[in-house]
Amino acid sequence: MHINWSALGEVALVSLLFGVGLAVLFAFGVTAMARRAAAIDEKRPAPMVDTAVASLCFAACLAAVLYGLYLIIPQFH
Repeated sequence: MHINWSALGEVALVSLLFGVGLAVLFAFGVTAMARRAAAIDEKRPAPMVDTAVASLCFAACLAAVLYGLYLIIPQFH
């Protein structure tokens, strides 16, 4: 049996980067939503930038999850 160590390392590195990146992206979205909620609680107008950032972060996370499902489920190919 032969193990292609460079391919295994590449898969591990990409998995680590995308896993951490997706978690950080989601955290940015949650932080933006928290800033928006704090502004609303203080009776200030909610910044549109926070709403847009949160929406983009959550949409990117959803797109990444759907793409992962597309890659995993063979009926989608």
